[in-house]
Amino acid sequence: MLKGNPEISLYNRDLPLGCKYCRLGSKLVVFISGECGDSCYYCPVSEERFGKDVMYANEKKTESFQDFIYEAYKMNALGAGITGGDPILHLDKVVKLIEILKSEFGEDFHIHLYTSGRYVNYDALFALQRAGLDEIRFHPVRKEYLKAVEKALNFSFDVGLEVPAIPGEEEYLNFLIKWAEEHKVKFININELEITERNFYNLNSKGITISHGLAGGKGSFELALKVLEANVDSKLDIHYCSSVYKDVVETRTRFLRTIRYYSKPYEKYSGEGTIIKAFVRTNTDLSDYGEKTSNGFYISPEFVDEVISKYNPDEVRIIEELPYGLKVSEKLIYSKSKNC
Repeated sequence: MLKGNPEISLYNRDLPLGCKYCRLGSKLVVFISGECGDSCYYCPVSEERFGKDVMYANEKKTESFQDFIYEAYKMNALGAGITGGDPILHLDKVVKLIEILKSEFGEDFHIHLYTSGRYVNYDALFALQRAGLDEIRFHPVRKEYLKAVEKALNFSFDVGLEVPAIPGEEEYLNFLIKWAEEHKVKFININELEITERNFYNLNSKGITISHGLAGGKGSFELALKVLEANVDSKLDIHYCSSVYKDVVETRTRFLRTIRYYSKPYEKYSGEGTIIKAFVRTNTDLSDYGEKTSNGFYISPEFVDEVISKYNPDEVRIIEELPYGLKVSEKLIYSKSKNC
């Protein structure tokens, strides 16, 4: 019998360890570079990142390895997932970052990496093993890339496949499952096809539109479910992960985790993982309530009525933003000029 919730994820046996950490919102998302030799028509990577040599720690663009350490501390991360692009194209950066993370947070800090396998050879695998990689996930867009998976099976890290459920490609998906079973690969993750601003036209031209959640492609879940049900008794760990889980549950859980460990006393949070605070524009010293800014104070929304009645500030705004600073909304709730 399949375990889980079809709206979130389904699996037949057990979840990969990297996925278990993701469910806790405890994995730092490391985008090491957008460069990749495979231009998959369904690639969900944004225009700002695709093909560009840029790095991101979670949603924050980074300039140095120290930024990854800082973001990991902010969320009390228990591990990291290294993605791209294809990280193997920047193996030197990947190896150095793994070494830094392991040194800073200890050997139990779980690190997994995604690659197509196109550039994977024994030298790269030896370097990743020495650095301390715990898990490697292959997206073999071509059958010849499976040779890299065979090489990886000779090393100490866990080896798995991770592929999207693309309507019309059931035969290849079944082939990969049988191949993984025969070669004793540890797991295969089947992701719901995600439609984004960049791949929208390519997928729509093939009749694939959004039909599930915010980005789930039509027919993708149905294909994944069919494959899981046909292989429920497989000795291979097979896991379906929905776009709803990736976009809503995983991201929101990570946001809430970051807020829990990093937010300031006056910052409240919503169930959606956003920070809510009040900005008071005033010359009055409100240090007892919150934090001074250039032209006012940030305070808890709980004290807004008290501050208005006692100090009659110039204006008060309620601000909602994501943990990495992107503003979601801002609402003026009091203005001295309008209330005089």
